[in-house]
Amino acid sequence: MARINLFALVAVVALLGVGTASASESNALSSSPVSAATNLVEKVFDEDNKEIQFFNSIFGDDDDDDYDEEQLKAREILRRSKHHHKHSRKKSSKKLYTIGADANDEIWDKSVQITWYAANDLKNPQCGNGGGSWQPENSCHIGAVVKNWSNGPQCGEFVKLCNKKAGNHCVKVRVIDKCAGCGSGHVDLTKSAFKKLSPSGTLTEGRIHGLQMYRSKKPNPWDLSLFGPFKLQ
Repeated sequence: MARINLFALVAVVALLGVGTASASESNALSSSPVSAATNLVEKVFDEDNKEIQFFNSIFGDDDDDDYDEEQLKAREILRRSKHHHKHSRKKSSKKLYTIGADANDEIWDKSVQITWYAANDLKNPQCGNGGGSWQPENSCHIGAVVKNWSNGPQCGEFVKLCNKKAGNHCVKVRVIDKCAGCGSGHVDLTKSAFKKLSPSGTLTEGRIHGLQMYRSKKPNPWDLSLFGPFKLQ
């Protein structure tokens, strides 16, 4: 009888261990931007009434020169992992821009300026719950604007920025933060987005004037690594 009770006790402990591990794994997955988008109660649709398809490229707009050696190794492991392979590299990590605005794009502001911010300044954006479990990185295409920009873009909205002096490159950006040092007609961007719009393709310009800003539809498909989860809070 004692032996049977011992076996029963071991079995119970083992089951508890499996349950704890499963719960931990579930919590980790639920905090990811993938689950934040794909676990929505209701389907979400774009402006053309098409269901938005979410995917995670893992690395967004990956400018490797922005990362130190340890970060590069970590990102290379992600590229080789099953998780990365599952979501595929159907999007180019380097050509995340278009040439010129679309015919149906609506001009929002004929002349805006852009700057860039990075690293810890990106953390805890003011739109939503400070980013929640998701925090933006240099490889995201997001931006910050002044709080009281009359008729300017609001939290969560998308804009398309175009620079005719940079090969007429246009980049879609999601506004998710407020910029205390900005004024109206000024968008503060991540490094990766800024580079796509700079004539040199680098950060050396620091500040660029004379870009056109268009109202932009929600992306579909939606790369969670570029734009974050559908719901920011």
